[in-house]
Amino acid sequence: MSKINFNEGNATRLEYIWPIRFAVGWMFLDGGLRKAVLKPAKLDPNSPSFVGGKLVNFLPHAGPFKPFLLMTLENHALNVTFLTIFSYIEILAGLFLVIGLLTRLAAFGAAVMAIGMAPAYWLGSTCEDEWQIGSLLTAGAIVVMLTGAGRVWGLDYFLYKKFGDRGIANVPILKWIKLW
Repeated sequence: MSKINFNEGNATRLEYIWPIRFAVGWMFLDGGLRKAVLKPAKLDPNSPSFVGGKLVNFLPHAGPFKPFLLMTLENHALNVTFLTIFSYIEILAGLFLVIGLLTRLAAFGAAVMAIGMAPAYWLGSTCEDEWQIGSLLTAGAIVVMLTGAGRVWGLDYFLYKKFGDRGIANVPILKWIKLW
């Protein structure tokens, strides 16, 4: 029985995915930098700009994240730590996507963050824009993760060239999850 290739000769080239990888990466990099570097008062619990107040607004819409958010809001030190770590993960995931390093892992992190923030997309006076941006960030991160788009115009090219396709571990499920 012959193998059927449904998309033979018509595969999407990874060069076409580069704008998606860059845009998703830039959105996360910019979001993290705005909090951690450009306006560090957003991560200062003694500042009126502290973003911890947004978690209170997010709480009624948090769905499965409600117990975790309640725990962070009740424990001030955990609240500050969570928001700081989240901001730096945004920076790392965004930077790695922009430069194309460990793209699949960075895109997975971006997708998890975008999906985790999904209930908050309906908040605020600009909710129409927020849910559109959030939906595109989620879809873009998943596309980048599945395609390994860092192999073109990214540092993953060199990793792939040197090591080939590498799974996370040589375990039945994990060997199918590629790092670059």
